[in-house]
Parts: sequence; C-alpha cells; structure tokens
Amino acid sequence: MKNYIFTIAIAALGLFAAQAGIRGDVNGDGSVTASDVTAIYSFLLNDDSSNLVSGDVNGDGSITAGDVTAVYNILLNGAEQEMPEYIDFEVNGVTFRMIYVKGGTFTMGNDNMASESPAHSVTLTDFYIAETECTQALWKALFPDYSHFANVGDQKPCNGQWYSEILQFADALNAYLHESGALAADKSFMLPTEAQWEWAARGGVKSNGYTYAGSNNIDDVAWYAANSGNVVHDVKLKASNELGLYDMSGNAFEATTDNFSVDYSWAADGETDPTGSPTASSYGLTRRGGSCSQTANRCTVTKRDFNDIDFNGGASEDMSFRLILK
Repeated sequence: MKNYIFTIAIAALGLFAAQAGIRGDVNGDGSVTASDVTAIYSFLLNDDSSNLVSGDVNGDGSITAGDVTAVYNILLNGAEQEMPEYIDFEVNGVTFRMIYVKGGTFTMGNDNMASESPAHSVTLTDFYIAETECTQALWKALFPDYSHFANVGDQKPCNGQWYSEILQFADALNAYLHESGALAADKSFMLPTEAQWEWAARGGVKSNGYTYAGSNNIDDVAWYAANSGNVVHDVKLKASNELGLYDMSGNAFEATTDNFSVDYSWAADGETDPTGSPTASSYGLTRRGGSCSQTANRCTVTKRDFNDIDFNGGASEDMSFRLILK
C-alpha cells in the first residue's frame, strides 16, 4: 500500500485542477465544452443546478441567456481560457499552493554588478511556482522518517538537505501524481531556472520594480542577517511580493537548475525560456534570493550566488528550494 495520498482539483485545459475557476467552465470539469452550454440551459429551463458550478460567465451578477452566449463565444471564437490564479495540492493532509505566473519579457540582471551583468532581455512562457519555500511538513508528508534538517520546525523551510535529496523529493512528488492520474504525463514539478526564479521574484507582469521581492524596504519582506538571528524562520511571516509569493528575498537560499557563471557574458539577448550557462562551472549550481545569514545587498531580486554540490552535497543550514510546475 502506498504511504502517500495525493489529492488535487482537475486542471484548466486538462492540465491541472484548480480551486479558482476557468471562465466558461460552467460545470467545473476543467474545460469549456458544449456540456457547459447544456448545464446553463438545464438551469434556466428546468431549474436544475446539479451540474452548475459557476454559471455567471459574463460577470453581470446573474445567470441568464447572456451567459449561454458568452460560452458560445469562447467555444466559437477560440477565446483564451483563463488559467487559475493558484492550485492547491494536498499530500497526506499537508496542503501547499502553487501560484500562476503569466509569462512575459523582462530585463534580467543588473549592469551595476559585474556578476549580474550584462542585463539582457529574456522571454518566459507561463508556469506555476510554489507560494513558499518547501516546508519541512511537506517534505515529511513524503518522507516521514527524514530527520536531517538543520533547524527543525514544520513551517520552516527545508534546510540542510543535499541537492540530490531535493531532486529525489521532486521525483517522488511527480511519480505519485502521475501514477494517480492527477497530473498530466507531460507536466512535472521541478526546480526553476534562474530566469524563472528572477521573473517570479520581481513580481512578473505585476512587478513594481522593487529591489527586494515585494518591497524596497527589506525588513518588510525578508529574514536576513540584521533581523533573523542567522536562523531560518517559519514561512509567510513577512509580506509577500506582487504575485503573492513569500520569502523570495532572505530566509533561505533557493536552488535553481542552472550552472553558476561569474556573469551573463554567455547569454544571448532575447532568448525564450533560457536554461542558464551551457558550461558546467567549478562553482556548481546557482542559488538565488539570499538568506537569513546574508546582508541586505545579497538578498535582492537580481543577486546571484552559487551552491557547490561537490562540497557536502550542496547542503547548508540556510539552503532550501521552491518548486515550479510546468
């Protein structure tokens, strides 16, 4: 018998399931089809609401023939369906949230810092990213016997684990969700690239251009050397950024998939979904966001650091991760 129980709402466009609705998905089956028209008609003609989850498609506060027309327009005109703003997952009673990040084009990096330059244009497609760093409660929902965290606490970010263990966690999550049929075979949890991490930390299309993830005042949004006592704190105690993401500045470094490079000299301007330097570095992989032991200038949305996975497996007391879903 499996030790893991996963539940998830069925997803938009057949990819994920969401608690936030999809415009036109009247019967709540995760897509917009002719059955949604039938569901509205059944309600209007027979007062049958058994298949009606969200019938006010046009947003006028009532369910009328106008909503039938709105669904037809979505079906006939190929109108883009709205992706859910978030998806809630449950793993053995532990719930975590993935936040929708709409893709876009932005200037990555910072020409004022050698390691963050040259600033260059990057285009990203849509993805989901975890609302918080992976908590120890979530990790233990998959691996209940794990006991190697540096600072223990269910709502603290996982810390002290090897990089290889992080990958094992993501693999375990994917394997059981795929096996259960809750997640499409071509969708997976994974670590973000540097570009995905930075776009999300900046606030994506909602960005206000802050220095830190959600504010120009670091104390609003981050646990760092001046206020943390050099230990990680529970997630979500500071303010979120524009997308509703917590602790992207400070608290714990966050792992990425990209090789670390001393600068962005390798980057081609205007790439879509870049995956970092093609050359492996003796420094290891890139980690982002700063941590509870770092000064303010190392917790900005552009600051880059490295995680030497050849030393102690990449483990450190202020090292964690945040998954994306794509």
